[in-house]
Formats: sequence, structure tokens, C-alpha cells
Amino acid sequence: MTNIRIITPSISAGFRDDAPLAAAVPEGCHVTSVVLENGPASVESAIDEVLAAPGVVDAALTAQADGVDAIVVDCMLDPGLDAAREAVDILVIGCGEAGLKSAAEMGKFSVVTVLDRQARAFHELAARHGLADQLVSVRGIGVTVLDLERNRAASIAATIRECCHAAHEDGARAIVFGCTGMLGFADAVFDALGDHIDRVVDPLPHAVRLAHDSVIAGEKTDKSLYP
Repeated sequence: MTNIRIITPSISAGFRDDAPLAAAVPEGCHVTSVVLENGPASVESAIDEVLAAPGVVDAALTAQADGVDAIVVDCMLDPGLDAAREAVDILVIGCGEAGLKSAAEMGKFSVVTVLDRQARAFHELAARHGLADQLVSVRGIGVTVLDLERNRAASIAATIRECCHAAHEDGARAIVFGCTGMLGFADAVFDALGDHIDRVVDPLPHAVRLAHDSVIAGEKTDKSLYP
């Protein structure tokens, strides 16, 4: 049994329906989740990332003290990821890093996220991981994180629309959602795009599966990189 702790880097408990995550948790994996006591309501900007990072580190230290095997930072912008890796010895997976790398396995890919203003952050994140040449576009659906569930059908429709543009106009062969609040949207997108797309990455379930598999494989954070 692996024990995975999801750290949501905001104070907004219950902002999404987590049922799709529960259905995707691999057998033999126990998942617990926490939100921050202090921090932003959501992470949609560089300011939000800075506000979230201290709480992510505190939650990571608590997770290690609780004896969990690995941590997943539940945000595509990976706030506090490097700091958490320095702070604890257990494995820390960032949804952003893991999600972009998975999409890049298919070649050209796009990020479909909540707001267009996040484009700079995702281009910088892709460049950091050596994926800049494969990221062909970042498209926002015009819905904030906290509004995704308030009209879920409209949010999914807007996501499908932008994913179609990414595939047909930008040449993307894979899509990764730029927000973990889009949890559970992947099946509808894949059904809509059919043969025009090779992979749709729902980043939170992907990161949990990666954390589970990595623990089983005995992988650990390279403390020479994150001392």
C-alpha cells in the first residue's frame, strides 16, 4: 500500500468535485488531501504562487511527519515545488512538471487552461523542463478556477472548444489541462476530438498515478539537486 498526500495550495476546500479522482486512484494506493490554512483562494498568477508556497512547505513537512510515502502538489503552476523538495526527504511530484512531460511524449502539445493570462507562466514552465519547442500554444477558456464547477457543463464545453482549436489550428497532438480544477474533463474532450488527438492529460490523476508508481519503483528526490 502506498500513502500519497495531495496538497492543494489554496484555502478553498470543496471547490471541485473530486469523484473523478477517487475513481482513478490505482489499486493499492491510499490518498489523503489537505488544503492550506493560509494562502490564496486559488492559484492563477505569480502573486498567488508566492502566497501559496509557504503553506505548501508547511504541509509537506506535516505530510512527512505523518509518514506518507509521497506528496502531490495539486496545481499546474507547481507553487512551492522546489522548496518542498528541499524541505522533505520523501518524493514530491508537481502536477505541472508531470503533466507537461506526459503531454510532450506525444510530440507537439498544447496547454488548455482557465485564463489566457497564464500563457507566460506555462511557456516559462515548459522552457524550464526543456519542452519549449514542443509547446505550440496555451489557450484559456475564460473561466476562473473557482467558477469551473459553478457551471460545469459550460466549463466542459469551453474546454472542448479550445482543445479543438489547439488540435486543428495549432497542430497539437496532445492536450494537458492547465488547471487541476478541470478534473474529470478529459473523457469529454477525448470523445469530441477523436482521431485528431493522441493524449489528453488530466494532471491530478496522472500525478497521483505517477507518485504511486514511483514509490513502488523506489524512486526518491535527488537531494544533491534539492539539498
